[in-house]
Amino acid sequence: MLARLIALLLLCPASALAADWWSYDDAGFGYAIELPSDFHLSASSGDGSRLSLSPADRSAMLQVFGTALANGDFVEEANVRVALARDQGWKISYSKSNSRGISFSGTKQGRIVYVRGVALCNGGAAFFQMDYSKADMQRYDAIVMRLVRSLRSTKKCTPTAQVVKNFPATG
Repeated sequence: MLARLIALLLLCPASALAADWWSYDDAGFGYAIELPSDFHLSASSGDGSRLSLSPADRSAMLQVFGTALANGDFVEEANVRVALARDQGWKISYSKSNSRGISFSGTKQGRIVYVRGVALCNGGAAFFQMDYSKADMQRYDAIVMRLVRSLRSTKKCTPTAQVVKNFPATG
């Protein structure tokens, strides 16, 4: 699926890539992502940590959110998200992850889901999930690739201070 997305990016019409996009910056979690201007807010969580967006025809659903990680472990969170997608009936056909990011996609009942997550500072993560019909694959694959490239941390992580113990000299 990734090879198809890359090929599509190289061959897709310039209008799909040049369409107006806007930048969403979540200062609380410390991430930013570019969002297509033809996707409009359809819902948000009360605390603003989750956005749900869709185009006017509701042919796709895009969710963008930050989350605090259990034990600050991004790899564990990534594995849980893939397992949850499988439990929800998605047939995962592509998955790639490391300690800083994850991408996976799958299909279910004529639909495609694509999920991208990045590790953030201080035990957090940012994700987007886009769900759309296989029939609209050509329309949305270039959008997904731009979302993938734009999701990023906006804070520079600093290592946590290490406690140094001073032991009395022996002598």
